Amino acid sequence: MEAKATKRIFIKFGPDVKRVDLPTAHLASLRDLASLFLTKFELPSELLAMARAGQFPLYIQDRQSQVWYEMENIDDVYESAVVELRKPNNDNPMGSSRGGHKIEYCTSSTNDKLVFVMCGLPARGKTYIARKISRYLNWLGVPTQVFNVGSYRREKLGAKQPPEFFDPTNPDGSTQRLHMAVLALDDMFEWLRKGGRVGIYDATNSTKSRRQLIMSRCTDEHIQVIFIESICEDPVIIESTLRETKLHSPDFEGVPSAEAIQQFQERIEHYTRAYETVDEDEYVSFIKMFDVGKKIIVHNLPSSYLPGRVVFFLMNLHIIPRPIFLTRHGQSMDNTEDKIGGDSKLTPSGERYAQALSSWVNQRIFEAKAEGKKKSAMERTVSYDGAEDKLMKLTVWTSTLQRAIATSQRKIQLRCLDEIDAGKCDGMTYEEIAKKMPEEFAARAADKLRYRYPQGESYEDVIQRLEPIIFELERQRDPVLVIAHNAVIRCLYAYFKEKPADECPHIDVPLHTLIELTPRAYGCEEKRYALLKKDDAALGRSLSRDNSFLQPPSPVQAKPETTSAPVAADNNSSNTTTNS
Repeated sequence: MEAKATKRIFIKFGPDVKRVDLPTAHLASLRDLASLFLTKFELPSELLAMARAGQFPLYIQDRQSQVWYEMENIDDVYESAVVELRKPNNDNPMGSSRGGHKIEYCTSSTNDKLVFVMCGLPARGKTYIARKISRYLNWLGVPTQVFNVGSYRREKLGAKQPPEFFDPTNPDGSTQRLHMAVLALDDMFEWLRKGGRVGIYDATNSTKSRRQLIMSRCTDEHIQVIFIESICEDPVIIESTLRETKLHSPDFEGVPSAEAIQQFQERIEHYTRAYETVDEDEYVSFIKMFDVGKKIIVHNLPSSYLPGRVVFFLMNLHIIPRPIFLTRHGQSMDNTEDKIGGDSKLTPSGERYAQALSSWVNQRIFEAKAEGKKKSAMERTVSYDGAEDKLMKLTVWTSTLQRAIATSQRKIQLRCLDEIDAGKCDGMTYEEIAKKMPEEFAARAADKLRYRYPQGESYEDVIQRLEPIIFELERQRDPVLVIAHNAVIRCLYAYFKEKPADECPHIDVPLHTLIELTPRAYGCEEKRYALLKKDDAALGRSLSRDNSFLQPPSPVQAKPETTSAPVAADNNSSNTTTNS
């Protein structure tokens, strides 16, 4: 006889989370779902009365937008979904998991939507700034999305448009570009209505009339607006941005270098003729950035939380490409026993990784210096990444735990890089937690991002304490090597690679692997290097079984890793493929 189809869900009320496996046929209506809460939890009288009246306030998190919303249909329930019963007048579903960190400004019930409108000539870093703001706010848990009008133009009209298309005296081109601008606006408002919090409208928005149109539409939607104008007067930065656009923009894919730059310069000339800077007489809130962060002017900014955080974030930005290296510490004694937390020493394998890491860095410094000597002074100035002694200024940051300190000989110790605090679970394995603290184990499995260890931390807590590190990494103009721990590296990696918040606790970060990230205007380049032999790394089962590891003839020739597998363990756990 064929077994009935079952579905696993997690139901939450207050600090408690319970796992339920039941036949799908038993979930035919919201009333069936509500009955689970009646049997699994002791509910207060006010909720019992609402249940009898068929008015049960159940909330679920959308899988794509990560926004919580009140359920209206049983079909909303998906495999391993977390369904939450909220008390009346509780406007913060995000902070309801066990001890979860409450971030009230990013709940779906918050009404103060916000739109940042980018302004400026092409090649002034608008898209770079827009993506940076989006990455930062999403990392903090604020649903944010960039709506780039250029992407709409490429999708609807094609990427290969001649410079004349952007001529303000070209009526056909102007009409088509206006249609694309309105289409992007409509999509942004629709996304905000469905639970988004911050929209970033990315276009030149180069005239007062265009900005008045945007302001009028946002006013009709009761949405707060802040204009961000990027003004660039430094010819070196403009030249660097032109080269970056030529290399990475879809508009010039397959176009010879000289031709691409010529076409782009003609496009800029067309926009320049009609450009009108943002002025106080427009009676709008605005931020003016000069040369991508050298100077910032703020006018009439609302006195709310997010605008202030964004201004402080923008003060740390620049466009100089530089590598950021992330790695976990070498294998520790606790790794070999799958224990979380602790402050144990390195194993012999971990000590060999520390030596391999040092050799690799020294080799990179030597090769970067040699490469810098080959380049002309102009090349070093324009590209920013070829200075002779660039990597000689490498900064190394570690946590204050001895396994991270022992992985590098030269470092700055920072407590905010310490591993996630496992509280009462410190020193335990996940198998021990499952046996001795099953409710905690189930709560963590239900919502790993927001689960907080008893008397410890959640991933959201770690993200909050890493915010100063993000500011400092954005401010740094020289390479930085961060030697830290699984949860910490996951959070930093999620920021630079723009991973959704709920993916953060599941990012694959094997031991004895160096991750090189290079932020660019259109994304973040990544390389992974395995610095030890496979048999050496396998001594403690510390590396992902999905990765292959080769001992390079020279550390700098280590082959970049491109594979990654989702994992659930954090802290010291050595078996990074164990799904707990």
